[in-house]
Amino acid sequence: MFFNRKEDRALEEWEQDHREPGFDARHDYEPKHLELGVRMHALRGNADRARAIMKELFELYPSWDTAIMMTVFRALTSTQEAQHHNTARDIYVNMKGLLGNKATLAEYDSWLIGFLEARHLRYARQVFQDMVRDGILAATLSPKDVHEVLQRLHLLYRLGTDIEKMTSIALQAIDVLPQSYHSHLFGHWIKSAVVEKAPTAAAQILEMMFKRGYKPETYHFNLLLGSLLRTNDRVHQLKVENLGWRMVDLEQSSADRRKAPGITETVYDLDAAQKVPPADVTTFALLMRHHASQFQWEYVDYLTRTIREADIQPNQTVLEVLVDNHCRQGKYKKAWEVYTLIVNPPEGIPGVFPGGATMRRLWITLRLALGDHELRNDKDLPSPRQLLAETLHWWTLCRSRHDSERFRMGLAAADHGAITSLMMHCFSYTGDLPGSLVALHILRKKFGIFPGEQAVRILQRQTAWVDMHRATTSAKAQYYHSKTNKNNIEKMGQVCHILMQKRFERMKITGEQFADMTQEQAGDIGLNLISEFVRVILKRQNSPEMVEAMIDEAKMECGVPNLATGDLDTSEVA
Repeated sequence: MFFNRKEDRALEEWEQDHREPGFDARHDYEPKHLELGVRMHALRGNADRARAIMKELFELYPSWDTAIMMTVFRALTSTQEAQHHNTARDIYVNMKGLLGNKATLAEYDSWLIGFLEARHLRYARQVFQDMVRDGILAATLSPKDVHEVLQRLHLLYRLGTDIEKMTSIALQAIDVLPQSYHSHLFGHWIKSAVVEKAPTAAAQILEMMFKRGYKPETYHFNLLLGSLLRTNDRVHQLKVENLGWRMVDLEQSSADRRKAPGITETVYDLDAAQKVPPADVTTFALLMRHHASQFQWEYVDYLTRTIREADIQPNQTVLEVLVDNHCRQGKYKKAWEVYTLIVNPPEGIPGVFPGGATMRRLWITLRLALGDHELRNDKDLPSPRQLLAETLHWWTLCRSRHDSERFRMGLAAADHGAITSLMMHCFSYTGDLPGSLVALHILRKKFGIFPGEQAVRILQRQTAWVDMHRATTSAKAQYYHSKTNKNNIEKMGQVCHILMQKRFERMKITGEQFADMTQEQAGDIGLNLISEFVRVILKRQNSPEMVEAMIDEAKMECGVPNLATGDLDTSEVA
């Protein structure tokens, strides 16, 4: 009854049974009857009543299963009352004493999560300390144990509303965790400072490591460099250059190490050179990205040569920076060449799996390249269809990863419409209307991205040009310098509006009903409308069979031969 949405009635009947004559003698109460009352009241949010019945249960049956205590504990921590949280802490201490060394990780996690939900930092920290001291956490230095410690520490950090509270949490963790964990903990702590955009705190953490006798690793310094760069403060940028180049210098082992011209060797807040670790590939990537943003190509080229000569294996960040750098310099073919070489290197050399930002940068590069008429048929550059096929292949590999959403966001960026517009521009430059249609459906089906208003406007301009197919050569030449351009675009907008009205009539919906639909429902209707619109335009110069063949060819080249591209085929459109 209780779990069939009749909670009040179930509780009323339980209370009535509890008060019935014949049950006055407390020792006659069945323990299961009492436990049921505890659970129902706890789930209903009646924390005080659940605690009272639990007290009654254990007074009559002291050896009863302590698991019921956890139900009451979670009910108490689910409220906002401080007294309930104090009572929950008493239950925690009592349960811990009764269970002794039989307490499991799952039980400790329940206590920890309870206090986290109550946002009671002091009690949550106490549970974390007990987990370490009782050997539940940090028993070994295995990757699994390290992950479990840092995962729970991260949950504690989320209760720290500022860097000061996070510092307090970290210091307490240092006091309780084995020394072998301290390097991991300091790195996690610096990461938190980075997230809080507190570069000064990150530098202070490094100094604290030195004072406590720990030698920060390159990983820790890279976090500091990244934190300083994110501020976009010129003073911080100079400190990054000073420290980063010192690390690069130390990485070079040969006696005739070359120095980049004009770079000082002053160390940021670190007066002893031996404190600075050598650079790794991430250090190089951070410096390359920074100098590229300042258009200091000589430094970028120097760092690139150093990586190559030192036989340092590039990583995802270096790949992104190299592609970005060549794109910024207008070396579009070189950007694609570098991407291909690093992602698909010769046999025996490990490749690099590109991030979402790298794939987006490739689309930016292609759009800029296609803006140059001389490059539109260059065989050293991918066609929009080829790059779309590459993007789809990349995403197929990404989807098996636990962090696939991070890769999707890297491609789509904060504004999902950006990648759609990039693709539409590329297909527009090559006059590939079937390719544009296939691209929109791939974005919807594979990435969950619907076409935005900007993408629709680009498509309308493209269809306006396609509609000029039957015009004279002279008219085409003057297209962008006359009112014909504007008139044709307006005409395409009118066609699209008429198709939308007819579609609404067929679906028997109004504009108001359409506006009230979910984003997904409205997006699918809009995409089907675009698909119909594209087929209508293509049908003006081609037979229905030819139009569908053109779309099928585009699907095949993009690697999605079975992709549906709308709810109407060309023979069904006007």
